[in-house]
Amino acid sequence: KINMYDCFKDKITKGRETFPLLWIISENLLHFGSWISAGYLLWYFWQPAGMPVLAIIWILLVIVIQVMLKKHNCSGCYYYDKWCHLGWGKISSLMFKRDSGNPKIGMMLSFFYIIPPIVILIISIIIGIVEKFGIEFWIGVVTYFILNAITFPIRKKGCAECTMRKACPGSASKS
Repeated sequence: KINMYDCFKDKITKGRETFPLLWIISENLLHFGSWISAGYLLWYFWQPAGMPVLAIIWILLVIVIQVMLKKHNCSGCYYYDKWCHLGWGKISSLMFKRDSGNPKIGMMLSFFYIIPPIVILIISIIIGIVEKFGIEFWIGVVTYFILNAITFPIRKKGCAECTMRKACPGSASKS
């Protein structure tokens, strides 16, 4: 029995049954690119004894949040063990039992896609100006901005075609 999202176990909301592999790969590559470029920008900040502490914390945070999202958002999803637009339902089924998560925690974790991109961009611009970083840093800032600007509408499009869009705590589209 599906407990986490009971109202969607019979697919009440119309949406795609599965998503094309190219879509899944492309959308994940955009996310990876954004996370990597954030790590690149954070590499410049606070390096006690030459260690890029913030970049290391960022890498660990991305890994932990992604694992927790698979548990708390995906283990109770209609796409559990299926190919959603991110492929995370399939990944979740390999890592966690069905309904092992908590959608309230999933909702809080979903802020990871909203808050860090803005904060990292603003801090990067401020510190880049204050520290007078070179052109390679500014190329990193522009790359980070473009990747995030592209990622959100693409994720929103995937979410808009998802069966779970009205219930998913991580949905970018509640229509």
